Amino acid sequence: MNSGTDSPVRTATTPMTATSEPPTMPVVVGVDGSEASMAAFRTAARLAPVLDAPLRAVLVWQFPNVGYAGYPTVAGWAPDADAQELLRAITTEVFGDATPDWFSTELVMGTPAQVLAEVGTTAQLLVTGGHEHGGLAGIMLGSVSEAIARHAPCPVLVLRGDDHDLMTTDGDDRRPVVVGVDGSVASLDALRLAADFAERLGAPLRVVLAWHEPISFSGYPLALAWSPREDARTALTTCTAEVFGPELPAHVSTEVIEGRAAPVLINAARDARLLVMGARGRDGFAGLMLGSATEACVRHAAAPILVVPDRQTRIGRLADSTDTAQDADPVGVDES
Repeated sequence: MNSGTDSPVRTATTPMTATSEPPTMPVVVGVDGSEASMAAFRTAARLAPVLDAPLRAVLVWQFPNVGYAGYPTVAGWAPDADAQELLRAITTEVFGDATPDWFSTELVMGTPAQVLAEVGTTAQLLVTGGHEHGGLAGIMLGSVSEAIARHAPCPVLVLRGDDHDLMTTDGDDRRPVVVGVDGSVASLDALRLAADFAERLGAPLRVVLAWHEPISFSGYPLALAWSPREDARTALTTCTAEVFGPELPAHVSTEVIEGRAAPVLINAARDARLLVMGARGRDGFAGLMLGSATEACVRHAAAPILVVPDRQTRIGRLADSTDTAQDADPVGVDES
């Protein structure tokens, strides 16, 4: 099985000299003081060492557009100073007075979803809390998490509250990592990353392909001899062979389930430790891993969900972010 050195989550983009050590891209967690973001921060703090990665907490702040209740804001009030104090308090709550040397913080002015997606250009993983109101300007709202998952160039892990229990300390925890596949490039990258996470977490891996009966083609009935279920089984075997070879590891199981992708995967992940999906399937089996299915799972799955962009999408988003950065004015960043 993959040792993790060439895992998609560990791929670096920084140029290296022949004698330099490969840089380790950080795990980045978006924080804002809400309960959801604090739970995400605590999970990220435990996950980063498992991934052999540094951790960076990023807090995004904005100037208010208008005064409160029609009155101007207090003269001399500095929202950036408030944000910096909040970031210190958040860090102290998670690490106490002694922060580890693999941890850093970053304070950025801007729009939360856009900033965090851009931060993803230099991250191996983005961690966010989902579906939680409150905190500094409500930064980590569910819609923000969805936007980050939709636009970030790196894998995005969306967590909900304190009950996700991804980093369990129970050695007998046999809840699986569930991954949805359809044969697309994105789903194959999702399968590779799911295998890496399952190995690092010591969890079984369950590979699921959803299928459904088409009604007809251009108004004509489908051939009686054709079996979409068998096509689905063939597609699933092709996916696993691409990642694992002809023999599946003992901890990996596969399943073909009839139904639409989103409800099938939400149900399959009901008791899962983690659900992994490609951000968008293209040219896969019946196009089952559409972006709408992934977004539905981000909104409704009970388990934490890891959204994985395919390599082509990642390259395109990295190029777009580079062009945008060259055209835009510099944004103030305070990093510690």
